[in-house]
Amino acid sequence: MDMINRLVNVISQEAELFESFLELLNRQRQALVDNNLATLRETTEKQREVMVESHLLNDRREKIIGEIKAANLFDGDVTVTRLLEFADRNQAERLMQLKETILSLNNQIVDVRNTNALLLNHSREFIAKTMASLSKINNPEHTYANGTDSRGRRASVVVDRRV
Repeated sequence: MDMINRLVNVISQEAELFESFLELLNRQRQALVDNNLATLRETTEKQREVMVESHLLNDRREKIIGEIKAANLFDGDVTVTRLLEFADRNQAERLMQLKETILSLNNQIVDVRNTNALLLNHSREFIAKTMASLSKINNPEHTYANGTDSRGRRASVVVDRRV
């Protein structure tokens, strides 16, 4: 069936796009670790381009699935399992391979994105601590003061001697 071949082709292109997105996420992770802003900007821009292309492929895939539904009078969702009923052996094998590949790539993408988010959060925390330290330069605390705060109140110290 020609529609199935077109669908396999689009899904194959989506799988390749997922692979390139995963590669970009790995480059982004390395740029975060290396604190390389130029590479970080470049990979972020390429990720945007890949996302645009992904949306276009998604639209094409949805259109082909709509054609398959109309031609075969499908009710409900078109799944890979339902497509296998209309596919020849080679198409069925390729669809199953692509399904497994995309699921695997999706899991890897989620893992790397979570790692990148963690790295970004650590970086933000570090920046916040650095900014707090820098702000104390203009308003230093008196380490060896007489035990009063800036309003003249005596500071309390509590020591827990239970051990």
